[in-house]
Amino acid sequence: MELRTVVAYAGMCAIWGTTWLAIKIGLESLPPITGAGVRFVLAAVFLFAIGQVLPGPRGAAPPWRTIVVLAATLFGGNYALTYFAETGLASGLVAVLFGTLPFFVFGFGALLLGERVGVMAVAGAAIALAGVAAISIGSDTHGSLVYVLATLGAAAISAFANVELKKFAATDPFRTLPPAMLLAGATMTIAGTAFEHPNWARGTSPSSIGAVLYLAVFGSGVAFYLNHWLLQRMETWVVGLSALIVPVLAVTVGAFLGHEAFGAKELGGAAIVIAGVWLALRSPRTVVQPQP
Repeated sequence: MELRTVVAYAGMCAIWGTTWLAIKIGLESLPPITGAGVRFVLAAVFLFAIGQVLPGPRGAAPPWRTIVVLAATLFGGNYALTYFAETGLASGLVAVLFGTLPFFVFGFGALLLGERVGVMAVAGAAIALAGVAAISIGSDTHGSLVYVLATLGAAAISAFANVELKKFAATDPFRTLPPAMLLAGATMTIAGTAFEHPNWARGTSPSSIGAVLYLAVFGSGVAFYLNHWLLQRMETWVVGLSALIVPVLAVTVGAFLGHEAFGAKELGGAAIVIAGVWLALRSPRTVVQPQP
């Protein structure tokens, strides 16, 4: 695996590992649907501007159907369901349930792309998911079926969206991501404004602006660009394993920056996640030719 691919994968995981804390800060000022909508509107503007500045010819654009599907799934339904689930479940349980994403990717990848994964990959992902559970689930865990189903739905939708994006991964990210983000962001912002009645005065506080800008530029613009770039070079299920790495990083960031607990349980869980991901990546897989 090329060094730049490793760096891109690590960068994507590192960014998404910090977004949990930024979301937590942002939710203190803006309600979830509104905040997510503003985030993706700004992300779309950011990526569009970068695409205009960077030299060189632009690549192919995806069909408009794909843009609509990505808006409804990767940036819309996925985030709407996840935020909804966090209103009724402990965040640790949501993290564990969303960690099922690689298994949905296994299924959708096999069905829609013909990707095949071995027993070692499935076993490794299962071990890593157990590590996420060890880190995330505490004594205060409680559940409700509707919120559990919402989280599993978010994981399934995100998995489908990544498989859909993989089908058109050869397209130019700057012609794929901005319109999908803008469509999803505008829809959620309008819906949030109509039904959540956000306090825009609080939403323009320094902490809120900082959190939303970080989520827009890095958590959405940079991270989803890296995600698209990696899908051009790797199997979908390998990229999907990041869903098992991100919670470990999120707990670590929360401990150092959010003054949250981090002890022997978290260290042990992190070790299990690392071992599981390592085992999964040792599974034989098809070589994907890099694209320019």
